[in-house]
Amino acid sequence: MDENRGIHQADSPVESLEQTIAAVEGIGRELNAVTSVMGDRARTLARKSAERSSAGEPSRNLEGVAFAIKDVIDVAGFPTTMGSKVSSGLDPSTSAPVVSLLERDGALPVVKTNCQEYSYGILGDESAFGRVVNPVDPPLCTAGSSSGSAALVAAGVVPLALGTDTAGSVRVPAVCQGVIGFKPTFGVVSTEGVFPLSPSFDTVGLFARDLPLLTTAFAAIAGDGRVADQPTERGADNGGQDDDGGGSVQTKQPLTVDLSLLESAGESAEGTRRWVDRALTEVRTTSARSEELSEVIERLSGIYDIVRRYEAYVLHQQFAEEQGELYQPGVWAKIMSGQTITEAEYQEQIVALEELRASAASIFDDVDFLLTPAIEGEVIRWDEIGPDSAARFMRYSMPFNVLGWPAVTLPIGASAQGTGAEETESARPEPARPESVQIVGRPHNDEGLLAFAARLSSAAGL
Repeated sequence: MDENRGIHQADSPVESLEQTIAAVEGIGRELNAVTSVMGDRARTLARKSAERSSAGEPSRNLEGVAFAIKDVIDVAGFPTTMGSKVSSGLDPSTSAPVVSLLERDGALPVVKTNCQEYSYGILGDESAFGRVVNPVDPPLCTAGSSSGSAALVAAGVVPLALGTDTAGSVRVPAVCQGVIGFKPTFGVVSTEGVFPLSPSFDTVGLFARDLPLLTTAFAAIAGDGRVADQPTERGADNGGQDDDGGGSVQTKQPLTVDLSLLESAGESAEGTRRWVDRALTEVRTTSARSEELSEVIERLSGIYDIVRRYEAYVLHQQFAEEQGELYQPGVWAKIMSGQTITEAEYQEQIVALEELRASAASIFDDVDFLLTPAIEGEVIRWDEIGPDSAARFMRYSMPFNVLGWPAVTLPIGASAQGTGAEETESARPEPARPESVQIVGRPHNDEGLLAFAARLSSAAGL
């Protein structure tokens, strides 16, 4: 895919919007990333924006920014297809709050995006509309479930997109398509008007290629549950000292980043380690939480499996009897795998989940952030998918859905894939595959996490 095919800077807001809509209809459909184009809605909002400007009203934070919406999120007057042939109700008459909040801050919704059916699957391989095409390199897996939103950002069609993330469904497509993916703290962003997969883990997340834009968008959609913590800059300004306002000077401590999960990843994380060497020059690193993290991850896998399968089955029972044959085969098999789980087994795991979330937070008693690989191994091609591919994609993302902690994945470059043979027409090196790193923060320190990610990106020269 030609990386120069995205939209270019236009002479006016109206021209820019029309170029974006044209790119959605062109590049977006070529990528099979589009389910509905919302041109008229965007144009109406753009006219209102122009009227505000003419009236001398101040520009809003996201004025004129076009954004895409994963098609499990309601927009009034448009079908919410879920990437499925299954009918799950009437077209919505109201928009999800997350959409309305972005619109209120000046953003323009231009397109709903193709996704894994009902968000159930990390590979992005099953949608009633077919697979999304990876703009980085078409043979590469897009991952899912928010594959279409990631693709439109990666292709430069839109600068911002909404997705949902239950076990990595924003972050892993972001990794596979070379953009930034962010999952906020569980419960901070409203999931009203968003069709659930597993309500105990579901979060609405964001895609962008620009961290300041993503941070601004997060501020717009974060709800009343947000705790606006600032970055834990414990060793930055004022020579490492801070005046507490009472005349005394307090000595700050440098930020501490735990690398336990990165150090245990083996040779597959060499690219991430090289990035760490450049980015963490002014940060204290530790692996002191290695044993505790390993124990937490071992415990949470069983919790996730039971809770997610039970909740997904309960949600889809209403459609199963009359429309079961309309589901994609793999998605249907996942849904039906939850029918043998009893409510007692489920409730037992819900109690265990709350206990784990409470106890695991102590990891941040002396650590500010965790830095991990984004996925296990490299981004794979569609023809390389095997029985363990989904688990490898979710290995480092799913734990932080279970724990509810905020996490962001950052592109850090790419790895060229050579053939090992003398270069010929039939044996040329493959295009580079995207590489990313994941940074995890304490719950409700979402803004601090994003600020720290921006600091590391700057330090690494990205």
